[in-house]
Amino acid sequence: MQHPKAPQVIRLGHPSRLTPDTLEVTLLVLGHLVVFFLSLAHDEITAELVEDGWLMASLSERFEILIGLVLFLCWSALLLRLVHVLRRVREDALPEQSDS
Repeated sequence: MQHPKAPQVIRLGHPSRLTPDTLEVTLLVLGHLVVFFLSLAHDEITAELVEDGWLMASLSERFEILIGLVLFLCWSALLLRLVHVLRRVREDALPEQSDS
């Protein structure tokens, strides 16, 4: 029971959506989407950089490969973190088994 003078917290929406694990998974999925859409457009990004004069045309292929590598590393890091979070959530949800 709460103390009568304790401030009441109003939570909108489903309470499980507000847990730190749920928020972290949501942000990781959003990160995956951002990396996915950037990987779809990385050649257009390179072409725009060449057209605007930010990058020499002779280096465009190398830069495109570099962007692809960086996006692959970002995707891998996000995926490893997602697996870690989901494994932690699963272990917390499983009941403790006693050794008999």
